[in-house]
Amino acid sequence: MNAPIEVRRLSAGDAMRMQTIVAMLPQPEWRGAEIPSLSYLARALANPDIYVFAAFEGKRPMGFVSAYRFPSLAKQCDLVYIYDVYVAAADQDRGVGRRLMDRMIAECRQDGIAEAWFGTDLDNQAAQRLYVSAGSREPGEKYLQFEFDLAAASDKGKVTWLALYPPRLPRNASSRWVR
Repeated sequence: MNAPIEVRRLSAGDAMRMQTIVAMLPQPEWRGAEIPSLSYLARALANPDIYVFAAFEGKRPMGFVSAYRFPSLAKQCDLVYIYDVYVAAADQDRGVGRRLMDRMIAECRQDGIAEAWFGTDLDNQAAQRLYVSAGSREPGEKYLQFEFDLAAASDKGKVTWLALYPPRLPRNASSRWVR
């Protein structure tokens, strides 16, 4: 018999658990070669504007969700961007992702967050089903995303992603994520 699944918010004291979770993430799409230090993770997990929830079966991590809270400058409210949702391959199709999303959304509501959003690859149907089942609206925009590698040693930085929303999307541009 499997142990019950527990989903809980991680805090600074869970830095070692977070290190274990990061170590289980596939490379290179989820993480680099080095695992962040315990002190770095403890500092991040101590920040009340960083939400990290993890699912455990006993002591074994199954997955996590992370999000970042910040104030809107257009309205007087706080917003959340859900950044990561990861469930280990062996634990997929067990409701773990939904439990993580439900817990994240409940805590955001409790904290008075006005809106949360996230993105996923256009071909990631499993993630899209998860988000809709957790209560989000159907996706409405397709976009490309650029990212500035600010740590790169170059004269202007290295652009690897761009967020460009339609009506400004060029006619011949792909509507798929660009990496």
